[in-house]
Parts: sequence; structure tokens; C-alpha cells
Amino acid sequence: MTAKNSVTFSFCAEKCFDNSRQSMLFQFITSILYSILVMGVVAEFCYGQTCPDAKTDSLIQIGIAQSIQHNYSQAESIFQNLTETYPDHPIGYFFMAAMLQSKMSDYETDRWSEDFRRYIRLAIDKAENRKTQDLWAMFYHGSALCYLAFYEGRNGDYLKAINHGFSGIAILKKIVNIDPEFHDAYFGIGSYQYWRSQKTRLLNWLPLISDGRAEGIELVRRSVELGRYTRYIAMSELIWILLDAGEADEAYAWAVRGLKQFPQSRFFLWGAAKSAYAMENFAAAASYFQNLLNSIVNSPMDNDYNEFLCRLKLAQCLEKLGKLAEASHQIAMIDSLALSEKLKNKLKKQRSELTQLKSRLANLAKIESPIASSVLEHQLADKQRRQ
Repeated sequence: MTAKNSVTFSFCAEKCFDNSRQSMLFQFITSILYSILVMGVVAEFCYGQTCPDAKTDSLIQIGIAQSIQHNYSQAESIFQNLTETYPDHPIGYFFMAAMLQSKMSDYETDRWSEDFRRYIRLAIDKAENRKTQDLWAMFYHGSALCYLAFYEGRNGDYLKAINHGFSGIAILKKIVNIDPEFHDAYFGIGSYQYWRSQKTRLLNWLPLISDGRAEGIELVRRSVELGRYTRYIAMSELIWILLDAGEADEAYAWAVRGLKQFPQSRFFLWGAAKSAYAMENFAAAASYFQNLLNSIVNSPMDNDYNEFLCRLKLAQCLEKLGKLAEASHQIAMIDSLALSEKLKNKLKKQRSELTQLKSRLANLAKIESPIASSVLEHQLADKQRRQ
């Protein structure tokens, strides 16, 4: 998101769509689980008997908002407090893990992977130990399994990833079978349904493999419209689904709506920038990429990966706008990044795009240079005639 984000806040979608190094199996796993697995916090408030009070609801909503706005320390403090207040419920552990996943995706790092694994396992264990019919505990259980699946797939443990991912989706489906009005659960189900159908679209003519993309979009949209706590998370995911489906105009409209609520959120800035670019509204895209770049370079952690992606897209916008000198400046800034070999390999596709962009700009410079020289000579000759 890049990222292409959970919140996902995600980004990153850029990461999910542009990483050509991943095997086809890993691409399948990450795509069908993307909305639940990337970018962070997915759900929200426990309506069970252990934590029904309005204060808890308010704290969770504040924590979600802090995560979306990248105030991770504040969110961590809130969610840590939930683990202490409800030590036998998955709620606090789930949110801690979700926040850590969001932060790792945002900064493109595995720095907090050990803490993430610890909290996600605690969330799963606490949910499995509950004997009552607590739909929100089931929700955290299913979503936590999907987070774990994403992590395992990213680290190459594909069999475990598939097993945990499908188990998580099965729990979410069970929730809506029990309570069709549990709108938040439709977010994960709809996202899974869309990406599964998208990845198997060449086989949709077979009797047992249907095309569920349209229905998946509607289910995600349902969470946007009716979900109490997954509204903005589902909105972020809907942007990337619509972009993939070729509906850039609607994706852009949702991104702008998200930015009205969270103007500085990199999650929605990515969505707005990529949507505007897909619409060929390069002036708007350049503005969003510039705002995003400012946020990235001023963030608490160095993030050469996302800086590379952002500067490259900004340079491509500037090229389209005819601002070649500014585009060349962005290229020079990219070349100044001290990329590790790991990042160079990860950015293989984007580095190829950069090479192509450099070539186009060089050719344009050759074309414009003789024209400029001819104009200058004409101006000098005209001046001599007047004298």
C-alpha cells in the first residue's frame, strides 16, 4: 500500500497489488484475506456480558480513530488498558494485535512481529475459552485467525495460512447465520468473496466456482453504510476493491469521504491518490501524493519503501502534467535513497518503472532542447534586425 491498506489500515493496498515477487499462492492468500488482514483494527465493541458499558464503547472508538490517524502510542495505551480491564476476554488482545499489524504495515517493518504474535495468540485463546454465545468474541476469534493467516502467508507458511484463513472466514459466516443484522461481519465476508472470485475469475464458468464479485462489493458496502465500528475500515477496503474492479470514480468518492473524517490519514491519502491517478486526474493525484509524501518523510520512522513508491507516483503525475523539471527532482530524490538489497528486491517492479520514466524524460529533454535552441536563435536574429 504498497499499501494496498485492516483499521487496515492499510495501506496498504499499494503493497498488496504491486509486489510482484510473491508467489501466486501467496498472492491468492493475501488477496482473499486482505481487508481483514492488512491495516489494523477490524472491530470493535463487545456486546457480551463482560463489557457492555458506554465508557468501553467510547474508548474503543477513540482507539480506532487514533490508529487511523497514526497516533499509535495513544491507541496502544487504550487497548492495553482493555486487556487489563477484561483479562479473560479477547477484546483487548485483539485490538493490540490489530494496532500492531496496522503500524507494521504503515511503516513497512516487522519490528513488532513478536508482540503481534503474542497478542494474536492471546486473542484466539481467550475467544476459544469462552463458552457463552458471545457474537463479538466470535468476531474477534474469526478476525484474529485471519490476521494470523496473513502473517503466516507473508512468512511463507502457506498451509497454516490457508487453514487459519478459511477457519476465520467460517466463523464470520457463522455469526451472520446466527444474527443477519451483525453488519460488521459482512465486511470480512464480502471482501473475501470479492478477492476469491477475482483470483479464480478464469474458472468462474465451472459449476462449483461462481463469480461472487458483485455480491462481495455489496456486502462490503453494507458494512460501510450500516456497520457501527467497521464503517471506515470497510470504506478503505471498498476503495481498493472498486479500483480493482475498474470503478475509479466511485473509489475516489469514497476516498474523499474518508479524508473528510480523517484529513491526515495516510490510509485514505493512498486511496485518494491512486484513485485520482486511475481517473487520469493527474493534478489531483499529484496533490494527494505530495501530501502523502510530506506525511511519510515527517513520520517518526524512516520508511524508504513507501517514500520510493510515493515519489515515483508523484514523478509520473508530474510527467503527465508536463512538469519535467519537477519530475526529475523527484527522481533525483529517489536515487538518493540508501535502499537495502532486501528493499531493492522488494521494489523490483517499481525500479523497472523508474528506469522507464528516466528514459522517457531523457528523450523528452532531447526533443525540447533543439526547440529551445531554435527559439533562442530566432529571438537573437530578430533583435539584430531591429537594431
